[in-house]
Amino acid sequence: MRETRNSAVTAVVSAIGLVLTLLAITSQGTANAVPGQPEPASIVDRGHFGQSGRWLVDGSGRVVLSAGVNLVNKHSPYTAEGVGFNLDDVRWLATNGFDSVRLGIIWKAIEPSPGHYDDTYLASIRRTIDLLASQGISTLVDDAHQDMYNERFQGEFAPDWAVLDDGLPDQPRVGFPANQAVNAGLLRAYDNFLANRRGPGGVGLVDRFAAMWHHVAAHLRPARGILGYDLLNEPWPGSAYLGCVATLGACSAARERLDVLNSTVSTAIAAADPDAISFYEPYSIWNDGIDIRPARPTGTAHAALSWHDYCPVAALLGSYTGCAPFDGRTFANADRAALDDHVGSLLTEFGATDDAPTLRAITDAARAHLVGWQYWAYCDCSDPTTQDRDAQGIVGHPQRPGPVRPDDVNTAKLAILAAPHVRAVAGTPLRTRRVPGTGTYTAAWTPRRGDGTGWFDARTPTEVAVPAVDFPHGFHVTVTGGHITARRDGRLFLVADTHAPVGIEITASPAAEG
Repeated sequence: MRETRNSAVTAVVSAIGLVLTLLAITSQGTANAVPGQPEPASIVDRGHFGQSGRWLVDGSGRVVLSAGVNLVNKHSPYTAEGVGFNLDDVRWLATNGFDSVRLGIIWKAIEPSPGHYDDTYLASIRRTIDLLASQGISTLVDDAHQDMYNERFQGEFAPDWAVLDDGLPDQPRVGFPANQAVNAGLLRAYDNFLANRRGPGGVGLVDRFAAMWHHVAAHLRPARGILGYDLLNEPWPGSAYLGCVATLGACSAARERLDVLNSTVSTAIAAADPDAISFYEPYSIWNDGIDIRPARPTGTAHAALSWHDYCPVAALLGSYTGCAPFDGRTFANADRAALDDHVGSLLTEFGATDDAPTLRAITDAARAHLVGWQYWAYCDCSDPTTQDRDAQGIVGHPQRPGPVRPDDVNTAKLAILAAPHVRAVAGTPLRTRRVPGTGTYTAAWTPRRGDGTGWFDARTPTEVAVPAVDFPHGFHVTVTGGHITARRDGRLFLVADTHAPVGIEITASPAAEG
């Protein structure tokens, strides 16, 4: 359901809500900021993001549990600016507690001819990264985003010169995602890409792809707030897909080809930016609960599994009924991969739906499994390759000038996604939970560092996002084992008093209950 409100009334209600919020906060210890006290640095202002075991960490070593969105423009000019995304949108995201964006780039736009790169295109991407960083939002540079390889096959990703289909027909054409199973030319193009078949100039396609990524990382390295580089969106095993599905992922030759690609690209990125995190993805049949885990890439010191969760039942029926077993396996597979391979973990796609039970179930699971997430997607952006374009966006029309309008926002969806969360933990997370039906949020952590080497002290606070949309009449905060040192614009900064676990409970004020 979409809600329309008069802008003047909205402004008054927001102002009242802010006042009530400030009056409602309670805690053990100091609840108010000390006058003149500087606001603690945001997650993007603490240096390079890193990876420590299963955790993603900011430059201070705090564990990052992001709540973010995807933004991919799959049409020329393939930029966020091209769909009207600007500072107004960034401020809206920050106001609603979102702290990361998986920002799509397209190989075809970066390398229009073999070995020649369009730095004007990358300058547009850099401007968007800088806008996001200005509001404390990190960017996961998204994977030369691919779906069905190229426009020829009703998709996007590769330059036309990188389509090697051996003359097989672009048939049958049945759209996304079914082309991946039946389109002869598409399957051959995938096969040749994964096999590093030589293309123009006698250079292998994977080698060209890795060189492109090296150029991107070198160009973007000076930017603040880059969470990492997502190597390849939802890779597809080409003609080997039937064997991979039939064996529930035990298709060793296909898996080895993807492992080689990931290691080749990660090595190229690390050569340009040794501190960068390489986010690598499994073949997209993983999304259905099949454990087709890729190997940890070689050639990089920092790696994280980028994984998606799309229940096949929900995709077919538009309902969450029957999805719990699929999602349970997908989350368990990601947990095992992170722990076994000593890599970070981030749920970089889920959603593309208005179905509230689906969104609640997956965000609740992410809290329970202590993993960050990025919802698909910020806007529909005329997306040609998605399960439900009309239902996927939170915001309808970012191309309209001016601030995001209330009537452009799917308020029911926002109420689920814009939830309180511990976004930067000065310690090791123990648990997070949103109590069903109440909006109450609880979390606990120990001040011991995520890598087990020592403890955080009071100079490094934990940061909690508390979006006003979730508590329009204010909220109460109860803290055990620590105290609030500052609060700014819907964020709480907490420090531990001892080496004992810290706990927090955020509840709606009584005014909200009436």
